[in-house]
Amino acid sequence: MEKVTAVRYHPLQVTFHWLTVMLVLTAFILGKFMSRLPNDDVSKIAPLAFHMAVGILTLLVIVARFVARAKLPKPHHVTAGNAVFDWIGKFVHYALYLMVFLIAISGLSLSMQAGLPPIVFGGSGASLPADFYNFTARLLHGFIAPALLLLVLLHVGAAFYHQFLLKDNIFNRMWYGK
Repeated sequence: MEKVTAVRYHPLQVTFHWLTVMLVLTAFILGKFMSRLPNDDVSKIAPLAFHMAVGILTLLVIVARFVARAKLPKPHHVTAGNAVFDWIGKFVHYALYLMVFLIAISGLSLSMQAGLPPIVFGGSGASLPADFYNFTARLLHGFIAPALLLLVLLHVGAAFYHQFLLKDNIFNRMWYGK
């Protein structure tokens, strides 16, 4: 049962939201950058280490965020004045949680399948695998990334629709203040 007593989200939820935004954006940019580097290029290790660290931090933040969401008061779902749009809005929010969680888990799984921790963090000196696509988790990771990007764009588009067309001041709900 949802606790509904607030007009805006709790500052902890706001912090988790914007931290998740920054982490996912950083991981996505790093992922695109790294995909252009050949796996036999030793300069790929540093951005890969950063990408993996951001992924692990993202997993921790999204789990903490979901726990906080369940325990803290939150405002009512906003309405777009259309039952279908309202349902899509709720679906997209839960899908965002799921996709961020799954991309982090698939990345963790890929790193384990490919034996990356000792290479990237342990300084083993071993080479990266010739092709990450040889690992099942890479296919999942590669599918989730663009799906997550589409959900983010839908979410951002809906926020702008609410703020500027419906003029319901939705931006205040996910920001600090009273």
